Amino acid sequence: MDFSFIIDILPTLIKTLPLTIYIMVIAAVFGFLLAIVVAAVRIKQIPVISQLFAVYASFMRSTPGIIHIFIVYYGLPVLLSGFGLNINSISRVTFSIVALVLYNGAFVSEILRPSYMAVSREQHEAAISVGMTSWQKHRRIIFPQVLPIALPSLGNALIDLLKDTSLLFLIGLVDIMGQADIIIANTYGVYQLEVYIAIALIYWALSSLLVFGLNFLEKRYSRYYQR
Repeated sequence: MDFSFIIDILPTLIKTLPLTIYIMVIAAVFGFLLAIVVAAVRIKQIPVISQLFAVYASFMRSTPGIIHIFIVYYGLPVLLSGFGLNINSISRVTFSIVALVLYNGAFVSEILRPSYMAVSREQHEAAISVGMTSWQKHRRIIFPQVLPIALPSLGNALIDLLKDTSLLFLIGLVDIMGQADIIIANTYGVYQLEVYIAIALIYWALSSLLVFGLNFLEKRYSRYYQR
């Protein structure tokens, strides 16, 4: 094993890191918003829509992420072209974000829904009995109890999302894994092991930073609400 080669390629791989982080952050934000909608509809049990969202969540959680990436990348252009829309201007980044939003949203919805339902019905009734509006009830009583329940699982979902970005090179996206694939091809596979070790170190470092940040948030949140 050539450790010097690992050190040499790290700067090249790190140059593509902003794209990976950008995709992860955007997918996490919109995936969370989608999850809120899905969870809220299923909690309220809105007819038809609730059942459709249940099927969506079940399908996304039961099938590999790479399948969803391929379906979005190859299927969405067919769908859009059927409506006469120009698909040539849509970048691989956009397809990647859409796929990860749909995938992540399903998982996060199944974190938010049981976390919300874990708060007893008596808490809702007590808030209403003292004259709180729905927003006041949720902001002051419900959400402060939901967050500590959901936060650890949300952190795991974010780390999983980071790891899922490693699949995007399969549709030609030149992110960290895409750049690694190029390096392997240029060196005719001679340094394949070294490249994968370098990639593993980068993902490990990113995941460790996320874990540190999430642990900090959990401790800060618990201290705030213990006052």
